[in-house]
Amino acid sequence: MSGKKENFENSNDVYNNSHQSLILTTKFGITSAKLIHSVEKNLYVVMAIIVAITVLSILNISGILDYLYAEEVDYHVDVLLSIILVLVLVPLISLVIKSRKVLDKWNDMFEKNTITTSMKIIMADRSKEEALKAVILSIGQITEPFREYKESTKSDLTEFFDVSLDKNTIVDVALIPEKLPSKSSLKKVLDEFGIILIKIIDGTIDKKTVEYLVKSLGTYVSNTQQNIGLVILIGEEISEEAYLFINQINKNKRVKIDQVILMSKPSLNSHEQFPTNFI
Repeated sequence: MSGKKENFENSNDVYNNSHQSLILTTKFGITSAKLIHSVEKNLYVVMAIIVAITVLSILNISGILDYLYAEEVDYHVDVLLSIILVLVLVPLISLVIKSRKVLDKWNDMFEKNTITTSMKIIMADRSKEEALKAVILSIGQITEPFREYKESTKSDLTEFFDVSLDKNTIVDVALIPEKLPSKSSLKKVLDEFGIILIKIIDGTIDKKTVEYLVKSLGTYVSNTQQNIGLVILIGEEISEEAYLFINQINKNKRVKIDQVILMSKPSLNSHEQFPTNFI
């Protein structure tokens, strides 16, 4: 167990220095997500400017804002400008609505792929300790708060393992804000992000396994009214039916879970293992 703790403490430096070439996909995903949000914000700014100009033009034409209207300005030009602005604004609003849906899908895809890729790189095996370490290092906004929590509480981290949500549902790793100190920065971040749950499966993740877990979590959410931000299922392999089922869950949001990720992490043979200095 001491080796696991040492691995967790040392892996931050490794993650940032020794093997940066292995996480270029992760960095690209984070950058892309930021770019997506920037594009969305710019669309709203452009639309707001057009709306403001259109309203002023219409008020000016109607005589409500006569003091803005100069005699040397051609009235017909003003009317034509207003019409053009309205014609531009209508399709732009439609574009923003459609673009938001597409951008949200892209953002979800980048976040999902970033977390999955990063965790696969960081995890040396499918143990609970490795899973906790990987998810902490893969979600940037909780990395530093988690480190502060660990240092301030001198925790051995066992409170995050084998957590019973209810009598029917036990998960291998759980980060639940309600179980953290009220003044903890980690609690504040998780309040915004949502609960993080990890379930480790020995063997193949099939549709039945996923369906049962999602149903159990749906009951948990209904009973507690808590928000689950991320659920990760880790197994040796993932069946096609499980992928299809999760895609429908993520798309339709039938359960109040922001994101469900299926991740395959095969057992490594001795000749496939990472170099000893990786973690």
